[in-house]
Amino acid sequence: MKYDLNHLSLAVRLALTAGMLSVAAGVQAQVSTTTNPPATDQATDQATPPSREKAKTLNAVVVTGSLIRRVDVETASPVVTIDRETITNSGKPTLGYVLQDMPAISGNATNPSNNSNGGGVASPLLEAGGGASRVSLRGLGINRTLVLVDGQRMVNSDINMLPPDMIDRVDVLAEGASTVYGSDAIGGVVNFILRKDFQGVQVSLNDGISSHGDSQRRGFNLTGGMSGDNYSIVGGLDYNKYDATLASRRDFSRQQLYLSSGTIIAAGSSSIPTGRIQLPASIASQYGCDINSSGTANVTLATGDGSNLGDYRCRLSSDTYNYAALNYMQTAQKRTNGFVLGSYDFTPNLKGYVNAFYNRTESSGQDAPSPVGTGDGLIISSSNPINPFGVTFSQDPVPGDPDSGYNFQTRLTGAGTRVHSYKTDNAQINTGLRGNFGQDSSWIWDASINYSHSKRDQRDTNEVDIPALQAAVDGGANIFNQADPAVGKLLSAGVKTPIYVMTNSTKQAQFDASGNLWDLPAGTMQLSVGTLYRKQSMKYTVSSFAVLDPVTTRCQILQEACGSPASGSYNVKEFYAETLIPLLADAPGAQSLNIDLGVRTSDYSTSGSTTNGKVAIEWKPVADLLVRGTVSQVFRAPNLNELYDGRTLVQPNLNDPCVGLYAAELAQHAAACQYVPVNWGGNSPAQVNTFYSGAATVGNSLKPEKGKSIDLGLVYSPDWLTGFSTSLDFWHIYLSDTLTAITGDLVVSSCFNNSASPYCGLIHREDTTSRQPGQVFLINTPVVNLGTLNTSGVDFTLRYKVPHFNMGSMDPGDFQVGLNSSYTSTYRNNATPGEPGAQAIDYAGTYSQQFGNISRLRGTVTLNWSKGNWNAQWQSRYINSLTALNTDAAIPGVNIPIASVTYHSIQLGYAVPSIHTRFDIGVDNLADKAPPLMYQNGSNYNVDVSTYDVLGRYYWARATVKF
Repeated sequence: MKYDLNHLSLAVRLALTAGMLSVAAGVQAQVSTTTNPPATDQATDQATPPSREKAKTLNAVVVTGSLIRRVDVETASPVVTIDRETITNSGKPTLGYVLQDMPAISGNATNPSNNSNGGGVASPLLEAGGGASRVSLRGLGINRTLVLVDGQRMVNSDINMLPPDMIDRVDVLAEGASTVYGSDAIGGVVNFILRKDFQGVQVSLNDGISSHGDSQRRGFNLTGGMSGDNYSIVGGLDYNKYDATLASRRDFSRQQLYLSSGTIIAAGSSSIPTGRIQLPASIASQYGCDINSSGTANVTLATGDGSNLGDYRCRLSSDTYNYAALNYMQTAQKRTNGFVLGSYDFTPNLKGYVNAFYNRTESSGQDAPSPVGTGDGLIISSSNPINPFGVTFSQDPVPGDPDSGYNFQTRLTGAGTRVHSYKTDNAQINTGLRGNFGQDSSWIWDASINYSHSKRDQRDTNEVDIPALQAAVDGGANIFNQADPAVGKLLSAGVKTPIYVMTNSTKQAQFDASGNLWDLPAGTMQLSVGTLYRKQSMKYTVSSFAVLDPVTTRCQILQEACGSPASGSYNVKEFYAETLIPLLADAPGAQSLNIDLGVRTSDYSTSGSTTNGKVAIEWKPVADLLVRGTVSQVFRAPNLNELYDGRTLVQPNLNDPCVGLYAAELAQHAAACQYVPVNWGGNSPAQVNTFYSGAATVGNSLKPEKGKSIDLGLVYSPDWLTGFSTSLDFWHIYLSDTLTAITGDLVVSSCFNNSASPYCGLIHREDTTSRQPGQVFLINTPVVNLGTLNTSGVDFTLRYKVPHFNMGSMDPGDFQVGLNSSYTSTYRNNATPGEPGAQAIDYAGTYSQQFGNISRLRGTVTLNWSKGNWNAQWQSRYINSLTALNTDAAIPGVNIPIASVTYHSIQLGYAVPSIHTRFDIGVDNLADKAPPLMYQNGSNYNVDVSTYDVLGRYYWARATVKF
């Protein structure tokens, strides 16, 4: 369903314009007329006494989801807060694991368990093995979730870079908030609120290990702070280290699993160390091999050093290589953090502040040794002494050599595993001044400068250097016999370590002002206005030998590790405003009724201007019940990667509609089928290439994604049940012109159906001078604006702090229970609106490689207990059953049912006041529940590592001393 905001948006802008025109007069009146009392906050018969008004002004703060300073606990924005106690009780040394347990977070998101996707780098976007954790609210993806620190965006949205001891609380707003925060806040925002009141010094040590005896983590943090009448400062250091865990340490991931005819098959790669060697029938027949339709068969090394024909046998389908066993299930990680948070009151009306933090993350992922062969350009000549077969192994027939063009494929175990090592440095500083327009004025202002910088250095060891490997083979390195250490030493000369460096920076200047406008019968009308300028830049560099050649589609090393340099920047200028208008108070059926109107205009140097508005209603028919609703326009401007990413090679399965056509049919589709011969047999799959890239790389432009976010909810806090509160929210987010990388299939089919399609120019076929006219050599598949996406559902929360009671002479302590749940009703995507046969697919309740895990229902239940120096917590996390959509061609049309999963964790703490020390112990995944299998549909681990626990039962302990 759609909501038309055109008239509403106009009304919002008119109301805000009127309000802003009154600001100057209102401020002037308040500054010059000091004898007048300040405006009232509530609808009363008399003005609020100055002392009460001053107290309210001091207590008011900017809440997540609004620019208006409020004292209300509940507003129109459905914010879920994770407090310090929850963070501490989790026992997690990084924030990523804490946040990703929230029910509103789903879909695809990176976390420290992610290792790699087969080696190399597909683009600067990938950080597999980088130790990062990112957030995907509502399953809409990490690019549609905005991460903030005290309301300021992070240049690197890796939430593991933030030390937990730096955080006072985390506010999670799972609704669109573009009018408040600008681009990217479509699924919502995660706002980390910093500590500002720490006194003394605190030292904490932590350690943990799985019940399998691996995956150890350990660390410490040191936090100190002090404050005086006009200053405060908090600083700290944090260090944590995670050991790597091989996938072979768990039964479900020790080998790649496939599902065939209802049977689970443990399989692997056909690229094996003993070789997959194609031979003509004249040679292969002596081994008794079955000759295929092309008159060839494959053999492999069976014994000996491979120098004699008798050393070989027929290759069987069971001859595979278990590459999964060498992947990391948990990547090796080491983090060092430092932060300083300070403020100083220069005068009663002027304060300076600075928030600064730095993080270095060192991590590494691992892949099996490289598969390599003639398809990568390697040639083993028939005259080479290591070759006993008398034929030449090469990708194409060699002119003048009739016994050439036979395939050879091996696994380069002699050169060692491929290791992807990362060093990521992140720094951010936000500093500024804030004050008010006189001691008795309600108007405050804030001027800030925000600078952040991120640099990621990735080094891939043991990537195959084809010319160097060719030289080693030509020099006598017997690639048929990799079991020989001497051969391995020679082959190791055929590898290199490419370096890929990604740098991002943000520079921002911002000014905000907010205060009261005038008194209305129901209370005081408030206004907040602001403006900002932000410039974001990126640069990506690649070692020269790893730079992809767009003409040959190759680089000096294996294609999987080829990359392209990239750089770009944009700037944005924004103006925004929000007003809170009290309409009714203490009226029949309306204890209070407020309307919140907001608007933001953004001018991007790359994608132009966009204006977006919101309207929010807060209605309390009675004191115990809040009815709230927000309708807002949302947008996401194309980011730097989507604009400027360099070319990256992908080899897809292409369904070419030009196969087998008559001359008349080819003439009707001349743009899509250029150079294709009559009754053409089709492409050679190994030679079809696509180039993913940013839009600007191929000369295209992008516009922002746009859509609407709707939230309607109830908050009930009954006066008759002290300590109880519950909320129910219905939400709906939908987008059009979604930014996505187009597929090769869609490029060709769009051009085939419409010769005027803008995608026709992206297709490049071999011309009539080629040996294979019509063969698709290359399809450019850049990021484009295409598709619609909408999702809807219901959130439900419950909190109850049980009143203290005694059971006779026994005091059982204090209890608090909490429930947080999210139900996804729909998740519809139409990838090709306007194309023939295009239709929306509902992914709610499914797992897919494109969108990840969109289980319909997720929830957490938490029970807290405290008594004296003791406290304990029990938490359960539930993920509903779903269906894994099949993407494996080996089992077409077969979807995999995935059972529901419930995880339990417990924590127990005891404080010893005499030595200022507290001890905590805990167990995660108490039942040692294994993740549900998704087989080849999952990752290299056969499971969804972004959603489920892969380590099993985990024990942890922590000691904290404060003095």
